Amino acid sequence: MTRGAVQSVEDVVKNIIAAELRVSRDQLNPETHLMKDLGADSLDALNIALRLEEAFRIKIPDDAIPKFLTISDIVSGVNDHLSERQ
Repeated sequence: MTRGAVQSVEDVVKNIIAAELRVSRDQLNPETHLMKDLGADSLDALNIALRLEEAFRIKIPDDAIPKFLTISDIVSGVNDHLSERQ
């Protein structure tokens, strides 16, 4: 994915998490843990997954959602699903 007009996967992930959890993007780095650092719960995780599916036009299997613990996990998971789609 190119930089510039097209947002990177990480940027989109951070935007969704910041909006969903009402936190500042400044708080988000690859190691940020959704539950431990941001106080997210399972419903938040589900809502984030739904927004990711919409944004990237992918299907995230329900069993993958619990593995999305950190920003880095989510970016990797989205990239995996995007590469499967091609």
